[in-house]
Amino acid sequence: MRAPAPDLRLLVVDDEEQILELLDLTLGLQGFRVVTARSGPDALTAARDAAFDVVVMDVLMAPWDGFETVRRLQAELRGAMPPVVFLSGLNRPEHVPGLITDYLVKPFRPSQLIESIRRVAAARD
Repeated sequence: MRAPAPDLRLLVVDDEEQILELLDLTLGLQGFRVVTARSGPDALTAARDAAFDVVVMDVLMAPWDGFETVRRLQAELRGAMPPVVFLSGLNRPEHVPGLITDYLVKPFRPSQLIESIRRVAAARD
């Protein structure tokens, strides 16, 4: 039997409702405390209201893409910015901002995402 997930608080951001619901359910069943946001502006509002251990961020979104959303989160949160796991249907770009902690290309297995979240959270401690 697998050890229980750490009681990590996640901000999961994706503009596709079905993916957001799937991630919420999958990660919640693993013991993570999940807050969802459907856009960059919604993510910024959520981050103002609560602290998070890890951000799970879709790359292709509107009105801000995932990179712009993280830049704005970083400007707002400064030293309190949690690590970020980006999710994308695109391969990892050659040049990426220094904001990325991990980058998963869709499709990925839920176990890959869970491992990535645990890894970036542990590296922050």
